[in-house]
Amino acid sequence: MKKAFNYLVVLIVLPIIFISCSKEQVYENSISFPNNTWQRIEEGKDITFEKINIKSVKDDYDFNISFIHKPTINVDQISFILRIISPSGISKETIHTIELKGRDKDKFIGNNLGEIIEIKEVVKQYTTLPEVGEYKIIISNYSDRYEIRDLEKITLEVIKSNLDYKIEK
Repeated sequence: MKKAFNYLVVLIVLPIIFISCSKEQVYENSISFPNNTWQRIEEGKDITFEKINIKSVKDDYDFNISFIHKPTINVDQISFILRIISPSGISKETIHTIELKGRDKDKFIGNNLGEIIEIKEVVKQYTTLPEVGEYKIIISNYSDRYEIRDLEKITLEVIKSNLDYKIEK
């Protein structure tokens, strides 16, 4: 009986510990590309994520981008502009490149899920946002190709940064 009780306590306490240590997700949304193609010049080059609700300016945030693509994708890397627009309309943009293949350029980085490959990268880390409210993030294709083919989906995830310490500002 005592052994069963100890087992039950472990089953209840361990998940609580893991949940409390995980990062708090603020936002996550996925958008599929029409015809599995991301245009660079024409309509469709901008992917917009709206209604990202930031409740505190005291917290820092990490921005993760995931791409799901087929092995037949026509690029080895994806370059994009990340534009963060605050509730008052202030815009900050940065350019990022996510490598899809390793140094030898013959194997894809990321999780091979059979017919598709998923790669997830932290593109901004420990970012302080200056205002409380609803933000908008626009991701624009910055590739040197006219279009990126066989790219199925993009996902944006915003989570609270997991800082072990706070520095006085």
